[in-house]
Amino acid sequence: MLDKRINTPIRPELAHLHVATCLLITQFINGRHCPKLAHLIVQQLDSLLAHPELEQFSDSRNMYQQLLEHWQKVTALLLEQQAVGQRQSQYH
Repeated sequence: MLDKRINTPIRPELAHLHVATCLLITQFINGRHCPKLAHLIVQQLDSLLAHPELEQFSDSRNMYQQLLEHWQKVTALLLEQQAVGQRQSQYH
């Protein structure tokens, strides 16, 4: 696989991480709104950002960083909602 902008080969590992991340996000968008899935998305984005090959692609790196920050907030919000729901069910 080549990045057509600069004719740089992209290793399958990086492409696999990208595809896996997109799949997880798609599952979330399609209605599986659970903290565990959101946390998996955060882990995938962390793996993408840690990949040494990504250093060559500053635009992609910036996008993944923004996505990471977004999904960290989503995860925190879902965990908070889950905790509130558990506290409410204790009182019923």
